[in-house]
Amino acid sequence: MSSMQKHLEDQIKLAFNPFYFEVINESSNHSGPATESHFKLIIVSDDFDGISLINRHRKVNELFREELSHFHAMALHTYTREEWSKKQKAPDSPLCHGGSKS
Repeated sequence: MSSMQKHLEDQIKLAFNPFYFEVINESSNHSGPATESHFKLIIVSDDFDGISLINRHRKVNELFREELSHFHAMALHTYTREEWSKKQKAPDSPLCHGGSKS
């Protein structure tokens, strides 16, 4: 696990008290030397109840305001428990237009 991945996990735990979460480092799926450049965050939290998707993403983006300048991509998947119980899975991340591996 990368140090950035651990940092993101720690911050999510503190900020959202998630029912479930995953931080997936997808950097190896993309070309280039960066090992901590592409992350997928799945967060299921009661904190998202009654909050629109855009405002959930704003909360996460605000939490990671400084870290975002170091990433090429951060996919956000934010759910309430009810939404998660219906999905149980986040969608796959799109290919990186900066040079994906084939």
